[in-house]
Amino acid sequence: MDYKLEYMERLFAKIGKKKTESYVISRIWHQLNDDRVKFVVQQYVRIGQDKYALADLYLPQLNIFIEINEPFHENNIEKDKLRNERIVDITHSELRVIVCGSGAEDKNGEKEIHWKSLNEIHCQIAEVVSFIKQRISELGENFKPWDDVSTLSVEYHRNKGYLKVEDNECLRTTDDIATVFGTKAKNRGFLRASGAKVKENTIVWWPNAGHPLWHNELSEDGMFIYEYPTQENKSITPAEHLKQWLSAPEETRITFLRYKDDLGFCFYRFVGVFRLNHDRSIKENKCVWERVSDTYQLDV
Repeated sequence: MDYKLEYMERLFAKIGKKKTESYVISRIWHQLNDDRVKFVVQQYVRIGQDKYALADLYLPQLNIFIEINEPFHENNIEKDKLRNERIVDITHSELRVIVCGSGAEDKNGEKEIHWKSLNEIHCQIAEVVSFIKQRISELGENFKPWDDVSTLSVEYHRNKGYLKVEDNECLRTTDDIATVFGTKAKNRGFLRASGAKVKENTIVWWPNAGHPLWHNELSEDGMFIYEYPTQENKSITPAEHLKQWLSAPEETRITFLRYKDDLGFCFYRFVGVFRLNHDRSIKENKCVWERVSDTYQLDV
């Protein structure tokens, strides 16, 4: 199946139970009629320490957030306003709000819901679509079309010649990662190796953040990976694992972390080049890999 088709099918399936939100986003997509623009729904935005907001629709290439306010939102006008201001302040994005109705209490204290007419909602959607088109036009040649299929390919990365964390470099499979580096992963019986040798004391590593036997956690700032066996792993203890790596020759790990996005697609994302931080590993009693570079030059 075409990747973009599958992506949009999963996107609308995800928000299918939110009828109004689904309708508005669907109309924006069809009115815009431009599959160069990537849609991301229910985008997480960190707005404070351990505080997150979910944005209804985000267009990453244009840095535009779109909120769809149904009548019940009117009970939280001030709260929503502060949240939206926080999102804009942190992300330096443009925010557009489509108001689908209002809610208020009548003289008896009962809640009254007033929906906008379909035409009123359509007019707001038309304004948002016009704004999106204007932003694309303003960017001109600087607008980068949504092209995940190409950027996920081995050829794209080999032709580019380098990997950079801020470019959000991703690949779909471990075989693709190995091919980019001109190497091949070795199987351990029926088990798949977690990396492959690139050159002396350097491997390409693809840890799985959801592995049942290994804990592989990337720190929030992306600077450290914490690696140790889980309780379900009976083959080695955390202490044995740490001792093994503290006494091993220094190893450089070009790292792609496996993750699953909100639509269920699995990717391996380049998160940097790491080496073991001995002092921190001893202090925390587990392997702590520290990022030593956010870029890697490919030998192609």
